[in-house]
Amino acid sequence: MAKKVSEEQMEELFTFTRKHFVEYYDLQTELADHLANAIEESWITYPTLDFAKAKEQEFKKFGIFGFMGIVEQRQAVLTKKYQKLMWGYFKEFFKLPRIILTILFILIVYKILSFNIIAYSLILGAIVLISIYRLVTMWVKHKQKIKQTGKKWLLEEIITRCGGMIMLLNVPAQIFFRLTDVVPNTIVMWLMSIVLVAFALYQYTILYIIPSKAEEHLMATYPEYNLKF
Repeated sequence: MAKKVSEEQMEELFTFTRKHFVEYYDLQTELADHLANAIEESWITYPTLDFAKAKEQEFKKFGIFGFMGIVEQRQAVLTKKYQKLMWGYFKEFFKLPRIILTILFILIVYKILSFNIIAYSLILGAIVLISIYRLVTMWVKHKQKIKQTGKKWLLEEIITRCGGMIMLLNVPAQIFFRLTDVVPNTIVMWLMSIVLVAFALYQYTILYIIPSKAEEHLMATYPEYNLKF
């Protein structure tokens, strides 16, 4: 009968992946399973092979960078998945019936700017402050959950990080700085209104909609995921 990796040895494989800088539990699981299967296959040919030696032999097959390439590859895949989710939810605001509400917001902002163009910077500042507050609270809750469960999930980390926020802030900010010396007119105010509303909806998508659906997407990505926090 072919030898099998024991539960104790499986735990050792998890520890091994952590020691080699794999901090995400989903990747630890994938790599530990891969190593266990590879070791069991090697035992078919070499049944007396020591577990530790079999483990090191399989690890060497990953090359001089170890698990780094797998981690980067998985991170790229899940980042792409997150971006697809984000744009999918964001585009819903420009389809019926939500586009009606989006147009209403643009009209309201346009009316406000018609009274005072300086309101653009005030609205932009308010969006940024609310976004920062939400991002900080999400991050604190995320850290507390990691401390409680002892597990980090890559997609969850990407959702919490929301890296695109600061990059996209450059768009409404540049428009403001470039148009401050321009005499306000209808076209300028419509443009500023659309940009402000689009920026607000983007922030709402990455900071409220996706996090509220995080459990759903995490369960779809990791069947073993169990949200207990």
